Amino acid sequence: MNGTMIALAAIAGLAAPLGAQEVIELPAEERYLEPDFEEVFRVGTTIGEPRENFTAIVKLAFDEGGNLYVFDGVLMAGLPAELAIPTSLRVVVFDAAGGFLHEFGRMGDGPGEFKWPNSYVVMRDGTTVVGNAGHRAYHIFDPAGRYVRMVRMPEDMQMNTNTQGDPRGGHLLTEASATSMRGWTTRPLRRLSLAGDVAQAETIAEGWLPESPVMDAARSMGFGPISMPAIFEPELLYGVLPDGSIVFSDSSTYRLKLTSPDSDGGARLARVITRPIGPQPVTPTMQKAWHARQAADQLRAERAGWRSLGRVDVSFYPELSVIQALTVTWNGGIWVQRQDGFPDSDGAIDVLTSPGEYIGTFAPGSITLPDAFGPDGLVAFIESNEMDVESVVVRRLPPIIR
Repeated sequence: MNGTMIALAAIAGLAAPLGAQEVIELPAEERYLEPDFEEVFRVGTTIGEPRENFTAIVKLAFDEGGNLYVFDGVLMAGLPAELAIPTSLRVVVFDAAGGFLHEFGRMGDGPGEFKWPNSYVVMRDGTTVVGNAGHRAYHIFDPAGRYVRMVRMPEDMQMNTNTQGDPRGGHLLTEASATSMRGWTTRPLRRLSLAGDVAQAETIAEGWLPESPVMDAARSMGFGPISMPAIFEPELLYGVLPDGSIVFSDSSTYRLKLTSPDSDGGARLARVITRPIGPQPVTPTMQKAWHARQAADQLRAERAGWRSLGRVDVSFYPELSVIQALTVTWNGGIWVQRQDGFPDSDGAIDVLTSPGEYIGTFAPGSITLPDAFGPDGLVAFIESNEMDVESVVVRRLPPIIR
């Protein structure tokens, strides 16, 4: 949530020329897809075994055997779910039929124990990597859930929640933290090697970075000069394809950029996929809705004891980005969720191939974007019942969509 004042208060309390490329334009006409997914299994219940009593699921993932990993925690009270860091965390693993395999993980200061966990990755072979902001390190577990070792972050980097695993193994992908980019002209996307005691970082893509004003209110409270994004400013959205290529979106238009790995381990921009769908202007009604949501979040945080900056002046980006979310499938498909206004912004979902073929579109409201993609067309969704109790449903995509 760009520009969220509560987020800044919470974080402060914890620590803080390309070569020629192919351009593909997708058709403007919609080709609607039917969400006829086969249900495979469900896990999570309000009664029964404690291992299936989920509190707040922060991440779902699959390994190459179709095993499901559920990262379940207890979130900080008073903060919106997308900003809260778990105060407890466990990883529960189920097999491809929904049978319980094992669980691991607990909070603490020791080796393999979590302290302010904020990123969660499962490699294809079942290796689990949990980023711990409190340790400034990644904790690595083997497929059986046994702690293996710790890899520290480089001193000049911050840990970011938007972290993904390289399907080829051994590396993580992460973007630079938005609050650390004062003076920068691009948004670097970095690949981190997990081979040594300290992660080695290399920049593999650079997204566009709009100029952001310094938030004087933060400086006046002792946080230092912090450059905060404008509200509704385009985010850097990305996904990692099976061969290590990156697909990312960095503007308010429908424009996907795809890199190809170089022989020296780097990447080059190889393909751009566009669609003739323009961004919406940010209206006074959208701004009013954002302020109302912000006030409600701030009140909830203050009641829970969080320090707040109070109401400060913010700037709004002039247009609402076409792309709201971006993810890739196990086999390298690309799913693009479009925005449909604010605050009810979950729009249609386009399904593409990485070479740029348009498969079709799920109509707005017909499905939600899957929370995880697995092998053989498996997808997982987090669901909540009328009591806000969470469960997970695993379904299988039809062949045409895989």
